[in-house]
Amino acid sequence: MESQAPPLTDHDASAEQQPADQPSWVRRFALPIELAIAFVALYVIAVCTPFGQAVEDSLLRGYSDEAWLNAMDHAFRPPPLEGEELTFFVGVALIALVAVRGRRWWLAAAGVFVPVATAAATFILNRYLLLRPNFLGEPGAVVETSFPSGHVAITAGVVAGAILISGPRARRYVTAVGVLWLAFIAAAVQNLGWHRASDAIGATLLACISYAVAVRLMPTATRPTAATRPLGLAPVLVIAAVGAILGGGRSGYVLEGIPLALIGVVCALLIWFTVARTTRIVGGIIVGTLVLALVSSAGIQYWRNHGPVNVVAGPEPTMITGPGTPGKGITYGQAGTKARIDIYFWFDDAGAARFEKANGETLDALLQDGSATVTYWPLNPNDALPKISGLFAVAAANGKGRGFLRTYFSDFAKTWNDAQLIQLGDKLGVPPGKFAADLTSNSYTTWLATITDESMKHQLVFSPSVLVNGKILDTDDVTPALLKSAIGR
Repeated sequence: MESQAPPLTDHDASAEQQPADQPSWVRRFALPIELAIAFVALYVIAVCTPFGQAVEDSLLRGYSDEAWLNAMDHAFRPPPLEGEELTFFVGVALIALVAVRGRRWWLAAAGVFVPVATAAATFILNRYLLLRPNFLGEPGAVVETSFPSGHVAITAGVVAGAILISGPRARRYVTAVGVLWLAFIAAAVQNLGWHRASDAIGATLLACISYAVAVRLMPTATRPTAATRPLGLAPVLVIAAVGAILGGGRSGYVLEGIPLALIGVVCALLIWFTVARTTRIVGGIIVGTLVLALVSSAGIQYWRNHGPVNVVAGPEPTMITGPGTPGKGITYGQAGTKARIDIYFWFDDAGAARFEKANGETLDALLQDGSATVTYWPLNPNDALPKISGLFAVAAANGKGRGFLRTYFSDFAKTWNDAQLIQLGDKLGVPPGKFAADLTSNSYTTWLATITDESMKHQLVFSPSVLVNGKILDTDDVTPALLKSAIGR
């Protein structure tokens, strides 16, 4: 019976695939070099080209307050979303303590090196070296350097270091927790609007480079071998998907969370591929997942641009004051009603959409039974979507104002381009050509400016800000019960 060869170390598995005539240091550091090339290519393509910036920014749509994470108190958000520095130092300390306790000095040094090198490289590159050119003429806050992500770097570095120092029995469990955490954080920082996809992937690549360098600098006898594989590919995919979905989940713009979650899976696979080094097919899976994220984003955007307009049916209340009166909002209801509800809002706001979805039917009922009048004040801070405010005025002037609000906010994630807005006017029953004409003339611009000026008389904190009989409701979560209580129902 033939004796089997000893298991290959990571170094041996990589080196055997390299041509023998290459310098020994190239063969030894083949994987770190490959990862470094991938990092540079990612930066050049995604950050330093107009096309790359446009594609990457297209992944970031929706509003950060719609992320599932925002349902959590900030103090209880998973680290390092809160306590960034503390997470790093605690992670490094635990890695060192676990390795030193077993008197594995080389392993302790290598394990600490991974998160420290990852964090240091991220800090230097982000702050001083890797600038983001302003190709698209965007505001400074949008083009502020964010590559690579510090949050993801801390997570990926600690995960890689922990996997490196863990023993054969614990390695699978450490890997499972690590890929769950990393996929979650990588998706979450995008979902919160803190980072782009390349920021998360770039930080993960730095952790992979640090891990690969650390392994190759260790004495051969102390390196993890192929026999201590961290976890199989199938479990990694499932666990990473769970973490990415939790980090990328949204209550609004739900479909836009899909590519964010896929990027989280890519980051988890990069760490696993670097640690396991079992098969080249994983590289194909990583590329395929990344392509799927881009394709899904493009498909979602196409749907938002070309999806049909479906009018939400409902009553049209009597209008007391129509659009166009300087300093006066659009008022519905019955003359002589004692209770007065004023709603100050802007159309480019997810809070207004949530308010309409939660309270629209209640407002319709209050208007129908004469319990209150409702006045809408469409604001335009920084000229945000003035054309939508103008079309709301056109719809109201033609007896379709409430229908406009119901339909627009029920499908808030739609692009609402000019063609879709004209289609909305037609389906509401606004006379043909009215919406198209106002998109060109902006006939209510002067009136809208007086509405914004009038709003300055109040200390409006929330969006939307709701006043009952002149008193603001001190919350950004107005409910039907609160509305009824405020008017004495």
